[in-house]
Amino acid sequence: MSGVRRQSGKGSRFYRIMNKVSTLPRTNIMSATPDGAQSLRRAASLLRTLSSRGANGWRLIDLALETGLNHGTVHRMLSCLVQERLVIQVPGSRRYSLGPMAYELGLAAAPHFALERLAASNLSKLSADCRSVVFMNLRSGFDSVCMARHAGSNALKAYTVEVGTRRPLSVSAGGVAILISLPRGEQAAIEAANLQSIGSRDKARQRAVRQMLHRSRQVGYALNLEDIIPGVVAIGMPIRGTSGVPVASISLAAPAATLDELRRTALLQRLREEARRIEGMLEPLRL
Repeated sequence: MSGVRRQSGKGSRFYRIMNKVSTLPRTNIMSATPDGAQSLRRAASLLRTLSSRGANGWRLIDLALETGLNHGTVHRMLSCLVQERLVIQVPGSRRYSLGPMAYELGLAAAPHFALERLAASNLSKLSADCRSVVFMNLRSGFDSVCMARHAGSNALKAYTVEVGTRRPLSVSAGGVAILISLPRGEQAAIEAANLQSIGSRDKARQRAVRQMLHRSRQVGYALNLEDIIPGVVAIGMPIRGTSGVPVASISLAAPAATLDELRRTALLQRLREEARRIEGMLEPLRL
């Protein structure tokens, strides 16, 4: 472990490089690419941001702040994306969200990537047997996307994560299960970017994320002990692709009062077994 700390610690060359890169304005990073590629990257960034707040949508000014693009650029891009039906303006508001074309493209891609369809019966049974909310998350760069949610007999009303929700890998048990299974250098880069994205707005959340990551690395699996939502405990395991790299995860969440250490140990074994079964379903997919 000492070698790991030297590699990713604050005094390391890797940390200094990543810290320098992560503090650059996003527009500066994008400006190094040719105009056509730059426009595509900006559009992709805008669509990715829109997907992270599906229900209520985004105001134009908030999109500009979140993506690091100027107001005029965002306005022009949104107008074009609306024309292409990739984005819509939420009726009766000045907010924007993903449009019908995004859904249609997803339908075309689903046969190659929809692991949640193949694993639906497994996830439903796991949720019912464990009396917990079960999630499947897909890795998407530095983020995770909720692919499936099975509530079983436990609604967990405090847990607002729905299918399609995009969040940084570091802020959920499902995301952390993926993150801590990656090479340490990659972990350090993702953790730094994730903490930067939430730290300036919410120092308490940043501390909670650090605490959950530290604990999870110690025990070897994702372990959220009321770090993100008071009263909610969660555990998670990675789902590895054919190359051994984690591409997704399954996790379960329950009220803290019903998920003590003894029960977590039993459920962790069940979660691990289910992850291995789902890995056997990956071969026909392109994950």
